[in-house]
Amino acid sequence: MRRSFVALCCFFFACTLFAQTQLTLNAVLEKIEKNNPLILSYENRIKSANELVGTANAWAPPKAGLELDKNPYSFNNFYAGVVRTSFMQDFPNGKVISAKKNYLQSLSQIDMNESAYQKNKLYSQAKEAYYGIYIAQKNVQLLKENISILEAMIVYSEKQIATGKGDMAGIFKLKARLAEKETKLVHDENMIRSYMATINYLTNTDLNQTFIIDTAGIVKDYRNLVFLYNKDSIEGRRSDIMQMNSMINSMKLNQDVMSLRSKPVFGLRFEHFWISGMPDMFSVMGTMSIPIAPWSARGYKSEVKAMGFLTASMQQEKDHMVNMTSQMIKMLVIEMNSEYTELSNYTNKVIPAYKKSFDAYMLAYRQNTSDLFMVLMAFDDLQMAQMEYVEHLSVLLKVQAEYEKEMQIR
Repeated sequence: MRRSFVALCCFFFACTLFAQTQLTLNAVLEKIEKNNPLILSYENRIKSANELVGTANAWAPPKAGLELDKNPYSFNNFYAGVVRTSFMQDFPNGKVISAKKNYLQSLSQIDMNESAYQKNKLYSQAKEAYYGIYIAQKNVQLLKENISILEAMIVYSEKQIATGKGDMAGIFKLKARLAEKETKLVHDENMIRSYMATINYLTNTDLNQTFIIDTAGIVKDYRNLVFLYNKDSIEGRRSDIMQMNSMINSMKLNQDVMSLRSKPVFGLRFEHFWISGMPDMFSVMGTMSIPIAPWSARGYKSEVKAMGFLTASMQQEKDHMVNMTSQMIKMLVIEMNSEYTELSNYTNKVIPAYKKSFDAYMLAYRQNTSDLFMVLMAFDDLQMAQMEYVEHLSVLLKVQAEYEKEMQIR
């Protein structure tokens, strides 16, 4: 009966796993790009900036006027005076229109780079959660193996107690270890659910949705790509640095617009007169602004100089960002190299050695040539080495995610 119940539970568990969808990391990143509200909001911002370009070709609105001159208050003789109509239109300078158009076109590029920067941040959060699921599942697998070993040791030790050869204190210690592992197992299983909720939030899907991750190719080896932390490569990859370049370019274009305020603005004024008792008359007058007048010129000249200083400041800030990013990536590469070495040592040397030690003590215990405490010490050493391996793997994946974020590698 017990075996039938266990088989039925395994069947339902297998059906649940089969019903779950496997979600690769690339699929997660694609969902973020398509569904995340923050990313979608930038699409409208870019469209808004593109629509503003059309305002560059707009002219100043025409002005129409009506004047009644020397008319008496008596409405019986309303047309005894002068009636004058007027029409006025200013004509923009072609160079100003072109400069303003270039400036407005540059604004959408800033939003595009900002969108890419925010997308990269969301990608990094998704990778950390995805890698977190992978590490938590590693811990769950390891804990289940350790729980199985502890349960077998408890069963064997209790049998020895029945024959008068066992150690009751050792059994209590085994049961304490078992309870610790079971508690940690619950914690790690909840961590998996938490990381899945984070991914569902980032992809704008149901927070309760569960899925299976694709573990193939999660750990990447970037040791052969150390050339990527040179400054030229960084400046060409990082969207926040490209955004700074776009802002500098936009500032220079706006500076061009301001400097063209020294160009005169031409206008045309047409007036028509109806005078009581006289022939109709008209006048045509051309106008031209004089922006080079000292009391007018100092305004835009000061703005042009101020923009020049601000552009220089932004250029220095960008250089600082490049230097800081270069140093950060260099440190991440060094840390990754260290973690690769650590993982290799644990996989090929440390864990196999502790496993052989535990197996030897366990065999001696079964042959009554060793006590339970020695077995426990060997078991603790083995599971500690296994946990440290998983911890180094977790650190490597965190550094890998940070490296991909800094280098903007999807």
